Amino acid sequence: MSELSPQASIEAGLARARMRARLKGAWHMAHRWKGRVLFAFADQGLYSVTNFVLTVLYASWLPLDTFGRYVVVWTVSLFIEAIQTSLIVDSLPAIVSRHGRRSAHHRSRVDGAAFWVVIGFGGMSSLLLVAAAALVGVWRPVYVGPLLALAAANPLQRLYLFCRRLAYIRDRQEVAAAMAAFYGLISVGGALVLYRLQALSLASVIALWGVGALAAVVTALVSGVGRPRTTRLANVAWLTAELWRSGRWLSGAAVATWISNWAIFPIVAATTGAGTAGIIRALQNLLTPIVQFNAALHLAVLPRVADKIADVGDHYGRWFARRGTAVFAAIAAAYCAIILAAAPFVLPLLYRKPEIAAAAYLLWPLAIAIVLDALRQASAISLLARRHTRIVFVARWIALAVFVGSALVLGLLIGFEGILWGTVAASATGAGIVLTSALSGTTESR
Repeated sequence: MSELSPQASIEAGLARARMRARLKGAWHMAHRWKGRVLFAFADQGLYSVTNFVLTVLYASWLPLDTFGRYVVVWTVSLFIEAIQTSLIVDSLPAIVSRHGRRSAHHRSRVDGAAFWVVIGFGGMSSLLLVAAAALVGVWRPVYVGPLLALAAANPLQRLYLFCRRLAYIRDRQEVAAAMAAFYGLISVGGALVLYRLQALSLASVIALWGVGALAAVVTALVSGVGRPRTTRLANVAWLTAELWRSGRWLSGAAVATWISNWAIFPIVAATTGAGTAGIIRALQNLLTPIVQFNAALHLAVLPRVADKIADVGDHYGRWFARRGTAVFAAIAAAYCAIILAAAPFVLPLLYRKPEIAAAAYLLWPLAIAIVLDALRQASAISLLARRHTRIVFVARWIALAVFVGSALVLGLLIGFEGILWGTVAASATGAGIVLTSALSGTTESR
């Protein structure tokens, strides 16, 4: 056997050294992230399990039409949450990475101003809910009580979402997990108490959302996350302007996404009856755990990706778009495949309603849309961390146009099922645009 030349030996040694350095770097990265990811999964897992269990209980306990109305009000809450997430929550990590890491003073300034921005948003959205209750009461009086209950619970829900994201930004994921634990304990325990006392009603169930959120917020405040601080009005105005500059496109995109993904419930309730909307939500509930799982990854990863991009540059965002998209989509596809296979056995066991079990075939469009949305979500992390938000806005409004067109055509051809397949077409369109932009390094235009 011929011996290696001195030059070849040197190159082989350097290659081995580089490999050892890469393995060592990967090990250190895994060690740093294990706590973050563990608590992020605990947080999202507890939150997801709570909502999953509540949906199963309410679908079993409430008449199908009442559960359908519950779902409609739930979509209204999701709309407010989507606006808050896009306008405030998703924009905050990039702002903190640029302005809040300089000193404790800057961090306190951003945190204090953000608290009052969220308080203002919660108050304004609750006033709009009261006005909506008055208007809807003329058309559907049965929704007045639930909407007023949502108006009361809404400010606490907004604070919960803010404190939860702030815990991730400050690397206090254990606080987010504790918040989710208390939220679940109070929410599920309260539902069982209402059921035992025969006090279960649509308004009481929705009011319970606020009680659970209050428990979570108190947990955060006791842990030192999200505590209100006296702050100057100028700081609140500055942060509001920064959030608007980063989030104005995202908020418009959130409206488009809500219409194409969640407006199917009020649309179906208005056209075919609240009971059908309840059936679709019960089916979708089986797919919720993977949505929450990917959301946990999103919560844990976005602030750190924003920090990394601020430190090393935009090329890291493009690198993450390639890797993250594959991971998110693969996890979602594997889970949805399991659910589709197990649905004939699981649905009768969980819900004990033959109407829901008979609609198992509707899981196909719901599952496909969730896999496509997981792909979009991972790509969007790269764009959000770089504050490239206009393309997200454009993508979702194009997807909305696709949804409206396809839902109208397919709805006329095959009924309400066409609306579900319209969401698949919209999800595919939005995911394709966002992924392409994340990989190509689209520049920001604010």
